[in-house]
This record gives sequence, C-alpha cells and structure tokens, in this order.
Amino acid sequence: MIVWLWDVDGSERAGHGVTDDEQRARQAAEACLRTGQATGAQVELAQLVNGFTALTVYYQRTGDGWTARRSAGQIIWAPLQAAS
Repeated sequence: MIVWLWDVDGSERAGHGVTDDEQRARQAAEACLRTGQATGAQVELAQLVNGFTALTVYYQRTGDGWTARRSAGQIIWAPLQAAS
C-alpha cells in the first residue's frame, strides 16, 4: 500500500498525518502553514510494510516528496532533498 505522510513543525505545535493522496497531504500541510501553526512542512511518499521480526506494520519512507515553507505570505514548495 502506498501512502503520503505529512509533517509540520513550528513553535506552537507540530502536526502530522497520513493520506492516500499527495494533493490532500499537501493541502493539510499548507493549512497549518497558512494559519501560522507551522514554520515548515514535509510531504513524503511511503509504503506500508509488514515487520519481519514481529507482527507489526510500519511506514517506510521513500525519500520522494516535497518540503514547504511560508515566505512573504506564500507557500513555497521544493523537491525533498535526500538526507546525506
């Protein structure tokens, strides 16, 4: 199963969620940025994976996605940069 994870960070509170649609994930993150609840956001494609050593499932991030920030009242999206 493919999902989109969204995370926001800020001084007041952080937020996160999971959706099956990239656009909905970006809209949720943007809503937090527009209200000032967040200073940055990340939306990333992930796969639901079954655990091998235990009966668990987890989301494995793919590294494909977007980061966002608010600048001069606008939301600026940029491709997610892989961690080095």
